[in-house]
Amino acid sequence: MGRKKIPHSFVEDLLSRVDIVDIVSRYVSLRQVGRNFSALCPFHPEKTPSFVVSPEKQIFKCFGCGVGGNAITFIEKYENLSFYEAVKRLCELSGIEFPSEFSEEDSEADTVFESANKAAKFFHSKIDRIKEYLKARSIDKTSAERFLIGYAPADYHNHLKINREILKKLNLITEKGYPFFKERLIIPIFNHSGKIVAFGGRALKATQKPKYINSPESEIFHKNSILYGFFQAKERILKEKEAVVVEGYFDVISLFQAGIEKAVAPMGTSLTENHAKTLKRYANRIILFFDGDEAGEKATLRSSKIFTELEVEPFIVRPPEGEDPDSLAKKSPEKLKKLLSEPIPLIRYLIEKVEKAPLEMQAEEIRKVIDVFSPMKDKNPFKFKKFLSELSAVTGADIKWLKKQVPQYRNRKDAEKIEKPIIPEYEKAFIKGMIEGKIPVNLDISPNVFVSDDCRKLFVLFKMKGNIPSSIEIEQEYPELGGTIAEIALTEFTEEEIKASLCRIVKKELDRRLKNTKGFIDRKRLKELCVNLTPEVGGIEEIISCIH
Repeated sequence: MGRKKIPHSFVEDLLSRVDIVDIVSRYVSLRQVGRNFSALCPFHPEKTPSFVVSPEKQIFKCFGCGVGGNAITFIEKYENLSFYEAVKRLCELSGIEFPSEFSEEDSEADTVFESANKAAKFFHSKIDRIKEYLKARSIDKTSAERFLIGYAPADYHNHLKINREILKKLNLITEKGYPFFKERLIIPIFNHSGKIVAFGGRALKATQKPKYINSPESEIFHKNSILYGFFQAKERILKEKEAVVVEGYFDVISLFQAGIEKAVAPMGTSLTENHAKTLKRYANRIILFFDGDEAGEKATLRSSKIFTELEVEPFIVRPPEGEDPDSLAKKSPEKLKKLLSEPIPLIRYLIEKVEKAPLEMQAEEIRKVIDVFSPMKDKNPFKFKKFLSELSAVTGADIKWLKKQVPQYRNRKDAEKIEKPIIPEYEKAFIKGMIEGKIPVNLDISPNVFVSDDCRKLFVLFKMKGNIPSSIEIEQEYPELGGTIAEIALTEFTEEEIKASLCRIVKKELDRRLKNTKGFIDRKRLKELCVNLTPEVGGIEEIISCIH
């Protein structure tokens, strides 16, 4: 049976003890502008800062995409966490103890996560059976514990004491009940909030095929969204604002062991746009560090284009031919650190790639590097023009010819366009008047007079409750209203503006009644009220009396 959920009183106390500026600045570089702080919004692409943090009101708001709320909301959206996880995370960041009696109610997902953790610990408890293999791969005890590396005995499914259906959900057994990872080295896969969602299995014998097998995708495991090692690297990436992208599990583990604790890897597949978007939010500088073979070269170009599509220019590190991050970390950790301390900017890397190509291959290489940088044509025309000029200077190629090699890059701005909710100023002023107690919550008007969906929802909510809930309570119960609440809180209105907004809302209500009234006398009275109703008619009480 689940224990009680986090009460409002704890949430309110927690938010009163933290400073939203301190919390947000861990993720985003803030600049003080008057009483508030501003930054480029981390939730949508923009060139001019529209993201505002108010230390006075302890809220944030983006006036570009509409997102907003308190410190919990920010963490929830930035780290893609549930409300419960975001509260726990805020406690961790603030050094505040999270009471053990608070818990999410039991659910099927919780049971699956708990079972995955139980299985991972069981596999880890059998690690002594592969100590020679770990020694040969130079994986020490600390690394094995940090990444919870383990071993799957042939009959592990008989010892796990986990429901058979859960074992199937975790793909630890096949539909017929056979162990999926039999006699393999086990690498648990953590999601970005630290829950184990899948497993990777590495062959220990030459006869085992394939060399690597991974859990298939499931409701809790999506390869195109999860980066291996991100959970362990998250704090260092946030602190240094730099991430190193490598190709595989052991690259990540070996780099951590060599002191590079900001390495991540795609989940047995190519880097995806979702991976790149996650890294862009956490780091200002991305280093691509793939294998030193031809496949690593292709992965570097492919991944670089994904980042340029997001207007990010990654840095490149290439290991000596025949080496990879894993082998280099073991053979020469100092050389590894030196390479990572001097990464090559993408433009330089692309131009050097063309320079090194044989003359007969240069035209083909030029097309390849232009393709990688082509998204910048629309996203940053000045930078793209500079790139073509440098390429022309180095190769001697005519600039007009270079421009003809630019592929027709489909600008996805329209597809990704943020639909900013339109909220009339008078409706914001009206809701502000209700929140401040200047306009009563029990007004006899129809919610349909509101243009904004959010203001309509807030009006109905206030009327149903008979009072004004705290912004914390609203966000907890109706998270989709957090941005609007923050926007209204950050907008100042005079007494006259609030009175004018009430007058306009009441007038719209009178117009609505007029359309639904057939009696001559009643219609005449409503028309007279509409004509005579102005903000100068009197105080708020006199305006409200028109609809009673």
